Amino acid sequence: MKDILKQVALQNGVSEEEVREEMQKSIHEAYLQKSPAFINTFGDREPSVEEFLKKMADQVMGVS
Repeated sequence: MKDILKQVALQNGVSEEEVREEMQKSIHEAYLQKSPAFINTFGDREPSVEEFLKKMADQVMGVS
């Protein structure tokens, strides 16, 4: 997951920490929305950036 954060940071000319912070803010906003898709994926809790990225990668790859 660190490689993903590093690549996004390089592509956007920002630090890895800034990418992580912005992603965590976005995850938090999604968590607060309590959408059915979010709840079905993560339950009633806020995932870490790493957990979010892993779950999204698994979904793209068709892994349960």
